[in-house]
Amino acid sequence: MKSKTIVIFGLGCIVGASLAAAQGFQTASSLPSASGLVSSSGNQPIAVGPFLFSPALQLTWENHSNFWRSSIDQVGDNIYVARLRLLFEMPIRESVIRFSYTPQYRKSQKRVLENNWDHFLRIGGDFEFSNGLIVGANYSFIDGAVSTQEVDPGGELVFNGRRFSKHAIGLNTSYWLNSRDGVTLNFNTLLVDWRGETDTDVQSWFDYTQTTVRGGWLHQLTPTLVMDVSLGYRGYDPDSHADQIRKHTATALTVGFRGQVTGVLSTELRVGYGKTDYSEVASETPGFEDFSGMVINGNVSWALGHGSSLRLDLLRQPFASNYGLNSYYTATGGRLLYDLELGRSFGQVRARLQTNDYNVPDEYLGLKRSDDLKIFGAGWGFRITDKLAVRASYVYEDRDSLDPYAYLNKMWLVDLIFGY
Repeated sequence: MKSKTIVIFGLGCIVGASLAAAQGFQTASSLPSASGLVSSSGNQPIAVGPFLFSPALQLTWENHSNFWRSSIDQVGDNIYVARLRLLFEMPIRESVIRFSYTPQYRKSQKRVLENNWDHFLRIGGDFEFSNGLIVGANYSFIDGAVSTQEVDPGGELVFNGRRFSKHAIGLNTSYWLNSRDGVTLNFNTLLVDWRGETDTDVQSWFDYTQTTVRGGWLHQLTPTLVMDVSLGYRGYDPDSHADQIRKHTATALTVGFRGQVTGVLSTELRVGYGKTDYSEVASETPGFEDFSGMVINGNVSWALGHGSSLRLDLLRQPFASNYGLNSYYTATGGRLLYDLELGRSFGQVRARLQTNDYNVPDEYLGLKRSDDLKIFGAGWGFRITDKLAVRASYVYEDRDSLDPYAYLNKMWLVDLIFGY
């Protein structure tokens, strides 16, 4: 029964993992200091009544060579960030309830930012029942301007100073019919709203609602590896009538794998065939074609010797676009991450290559846009104590595209992290 419990819990997590993967790679500022979340230090949490409390504080200095990621007006800047994480967890037998709140304050050295504060709220829980049913319920709220990957996971949109809010609700269930086979059903919806004047520049975005439903069959391949075959549906609906060419529905038949393949090899990978339907625009835009083809999200990880690990992330997926008459672009890419732990020292090297291909030519240039993203980063840190660490990182971002949309940004980051 214990092994069954572990597998059921793992399957509950596969939904959350696949949804996270569906968000694509983190864009631009891809290090933890720019993600809106304070990384965990791996220390034992503090017992506060029935809760386990894991606080953390992160202070960051960022130096950007091209803060607005512009092709023509390249302005460097120093950004100072203070971020606090308050995480509470309450275990209840085999279940757990989580609550986290992360406020973030950013200050520019050279200019007054219109929005200095960002807020990240997450509430959720995994509930396991003795009959083999597990239910994962979660709600997240983001109010900010920096984390543009939360709005456009593929990387077309870059930071422009406008503020947005994002609500996301998920209900994910799995039920084992016997020790090897089960079923899963998942429902997720998110709502994005922008505030302030609508910007006609290509870097702006639009309000939209997205709903995703996926159900399928679960199978335990080995005691440590689980497979699922699922059919998914996504509805994407912009609020504005002017943006109805972005409206679409999508279906996908995918196979997912999660768990340990061998003692050193693990995976969290979903691959299959997807198709989109842009009924509002297909008949009106010359040369337009719906997306159909292979979709892939996830990673394969190797545990290497001497405290190191290697992970390969893979992505191929269409994402909504706000560029010209293009309803979407297809993101295809990979990211390689190497992590190393040497006593109190730790480091990471990462390399990401991605191509975003567009369907309809630029209405002014007469050329089809294709963005080649190259992001390289390296960082090294040292744990001064079990709860206090310092880290220095360098990130090189290059988007090779048509002239108005290309940019190059080089970043230096220094973090001071205190936490559990």
